[in-house]
Amino acid sequence: MVEKLSPTLSDIAREAGISVASVSKVLNNRIGVSTKSRELVWAIANQMGYAPKSARAEAPAGSIGSVTIATPAAFFASGQFYEEVMRGMLDAATSAQLTANVRLLPSNEATSRAEIEDLLATSAPQSLLMLGLDGPEVVEPIVASGIPTVLVNGMDRMMRLSGITPDNRFGGWLATQRLLDAGHRNLVHITRKHRISRLRRLDGFCDALAEAGIAYDPAQHLIDLHEHDMQEFEAGTAIHRAFDQGRLDSATGFVCCTDVIAISVLQALEARGYSVPHDYSVIGFDDMTIAHHSHPPLTTMRVYREDMGRAAVALLKDLIADPSPCSRRLSVGVELVERASVGPPRSKRP
Repeated sequence: MVEKLSPTLSDIAREAGISVASVSKVLNNRIGVSTKSRELVWAIANQMGYAPKSARAEAPAGSIGSVTIATPAAFFASGQFYEEVMRGMLDAATSAQLTANVRLLPSNEATSRAEIEDLLATSAPQSLLMLGLDGPEVVEPIVASGIPTVLVNGMDRMMRLSGITPDNRFGGWLATQRLLDAGHRNLVHITRKHRISRLRRLDGFCDALAEAGIAYDPAQHLIDLHEHDMQEFEAGTAIHRAFDQGRLDSATGFVCCTDVIAISVLQALEARGYSVPHDYSVIGFDDMTIAHHSHPPLTTMRVYREDMGRAAVALLKDLIADPSPCSRRLSVGVELVERASVGPPRSKRP
């Protein structure tokens, strides 16, 4: 005999003529749905033979049996940052005896919402860890679903979902302060402002300039790769253009939002015949493996990526044990790693 499958949330939503998110709220006894719609959903669910997942029904209050980890697939093709965060999350999930399901999603914003809605409809996850995903096209369906969620290396600007990030603003400040302490006053921040985390690193750069009595001027102090439709590894091209336009005539140091940007800058400076740190100082962010092997080895800000992944699982468990309406934000400290790409500015050399 073939066992009859329980209908999905999507099946019930289609029959009821309402959203999957509304069905999820009803079946999980959450607020936000009218009495009429709630009665309709339960009537259709009973008629279709819907049965709540046994793991969810039997789990004691404050516990989770499984967690779905969703992240853009492109991140794993582009570097080690997310791979190490993922390792921390999976290790923590295993230690907590949680079943972890990993779902890779496209990075395209136009398709992300459809993918998230499909995930919510077909998998009905107990809880979610969203790695590197915090755009409105992702956040809004999750908020509507009411599923316990932590954004990892991400932030809900409306403060409805909890999140964990490196202390990006402090890291941006400390990286900039390192160059200021070395005597630099003409600094350029190179970034790609497509996510909130990058904006916070820029905020830290501006904080350090303000404390040093330097008025921030984007025309002088900022190169935004996103504005020029460039990727991080194309920072060298942006540097060449800025030199050719005379924008870097007085610059002596570069504060780079990531190590990939910083190494691209190092290579562009070398190609133009400049020496680091004799002619220019460069500092990165993330402390990727490549930072150890650049020429010269890169001074950078270390992000404890595996620790961040483990802390994300702990935060999720805390949220489920204490489902307060107040979201929680956790910042993981970053550390300055001294190598060989920072020195005094040219004007202060003997």
